[in-house]
Amino acid sequence: MGSARTYRITSTRVVAVVGSTLALLFVVAFTSKALDAYRLRAWRDRLQVEIQDLEREREELQAELDRRQTYAWVDERLRDMGLVPEGVVSVIPVPAAPEPETIGPAGEGTSDGPSRAPVRANEGFFRNAHWEAWQRLIWGFDTPQ
Repeated sequence: MGSARTYRITSTRVVAVVGSTLALLFVVAFTSKALDAYRLRAWRDRLQVEIQDLEREREELQAELDRRQTYAWVDERLRDMGLVPEGVVSVIPVPAAPEPETIGPAGEGTSDGPSRAPVRANEGFFRNAHWEAWQRLIWGFDTPQ
């Protein structure tokens, strides 16, 4: 019946098959690398959001720590726990600030800067407004000096 047909394999066909196979492998490899890059970018973005959340939480915790280290917070907690009766005033000693320098009228003062307020001869260490305020607070009365 029929005659057998013979196919000739030419170098053009071999190059075409090898080239298309390589192109297919290249497309598959490129696609897998692109998907990996997409996944890594998405993971990086999630991590950056998580880092921002953690930094915000750290700032909030630092603010809470700073707030809890104040005397006002300790007093409030002691009152809330019932360890300090109502009406008790806590006193926190604060070092006095240096007296501000004042500039006197023209002609007064020195050439090296403003002059300080004059010190009275009868004003000693225990005779000043601060000490009198402490005496009123501790003893409950004024001490005219």
